[in-house]
Amino acid sequence: MPQFNRIPHELAAVSGIYIHIPFCRKACHYCDFHFSTSRATADQMVESLAREILMRGRVWPEQPRTLYFGGGTPSLLTRDQLQQLFRALQDVWGTVPWEEVTLEANPEDLSPEALSAWRDFGVTRLSIGIQSLQDDTLRWMNRAHTAREALDGVERAHRAGFPHLSIDLIYSLPEPHHLHWAQDLRRALDLPIDHLSAYLLTVEPRTVLGRRVERGDTLPLHDERTVEQYALLRESTAQAGFQHYEVSNFARPGGHARHNSRYWDGTPYLGIGPGAHSFDGQRRLAQPGNNPRYIRTLRAAADADAIPLETEVLTPTDRYNETLMTGLRTAAGIDLRGLAHRFGCRPDTNLPRDWERLLAAGILSPTGTPDTYRISPAHWLLGDTVASTFFRTD
Repeated sequence: MPQFNRIPHELAAVSGIYIHIPFCRKACHYCDFHFSTSRATADQMVESLAREILMRGRVWPEQPRTLYFGGGTPSLLTRDQLQQLFRALQDVWGTVPWEEVTLEANPEDLSPEALSAWRDFGVTRLSIGIQSLQDDTLRWMNRAHTAREALDGVERAHRAGFPHLSIDLIYSLPEPHHLHWAQDLRRALDLPIDHLSAYLLTVEPRTVLGRRVERGDTLPLHDERTVEQYALLRESTAQAGFQHYEVSNFARPGGHARHNSRYWDGTPYLGIGPGAHSFDGQRRLAQPGNNPRYIRTLRAAADADAIPLETEVLTPTDRYNETLMTGLRTAAGIDLRGLAHRFGCRPDTNLPRDWERLLAAGILSPTGTPDTYRISPAHWLLGDTVASTFFRTD
């Protein structure tokens, strides 16, 4: 197995900060993330985010190395609002030698002025939410941009000199939108990008799409077509020089997303903002996804202890199962000796018949590193099912 299929080792040992910007221009019909289409409280929200950075950052044990602005739509922030957040970060950690600063952006926001401001603030990676390069599909999704705006925006970002450009696409769309997948891939891979995230469309119950499917107005794509589209995605990205390093993520050499990689290797990270999650190595912490409540809470809080967080303490069994789940979503796979050392258990000895069956079927395969196994790329769509086969229960 070529070494380029592994997540680079140096990406797996740094802590990061995620800042959730809970505003969007429009509500995409498939999205169930926390956001509001009203930006009337944007200044108050940014003030509250800065306060949370100051309060929680001062007691966070990890020195951060990556920074990620997600949402929502972070590209809606003004220069002054973004500057306020960077000042708060500097007040806590000083001049951090960030290894990566990512900002999620929508194509309609990629103006020369905005791109210049983001470069001034040290943004090194733009994650651009294209989703589709078909105007009829974009209207069906209720996106705010056109295909032409997406193509032109990526080119402008490239000319602006960002070291890393990533785009998002969605596949397994219902008929007739699924017909354009091959064309979308060709056009996307011709762009000056070094990273592609391609996500399987999921039908969430509390969305416009979920209600359409429930009424029978929209029929999800057949599984066979989804498998075909995933195979085309893998083939097309490989031919274009991209390395498939996580089930939904593809990068040219050197283009791996450093911040996102920590979600798959169990590294602690700090989440700031309403709806954001943190992981400190033992617990998952979450802010309720409610903008007015969040603003009121941060205005009244005197210190980090006064910020109410939903807390889930993970048992060793939880950590074992999560390590299996996230590891088997990556090209790096799972280290059987490492699992045994950390948890006193490994799937090949815990459930040997299931392990041998999946090996014989070619669904599991060795990575080339001793005692390390992965799901074969052709079967990555089965990743969650395979991982759950080996879950432990208390």
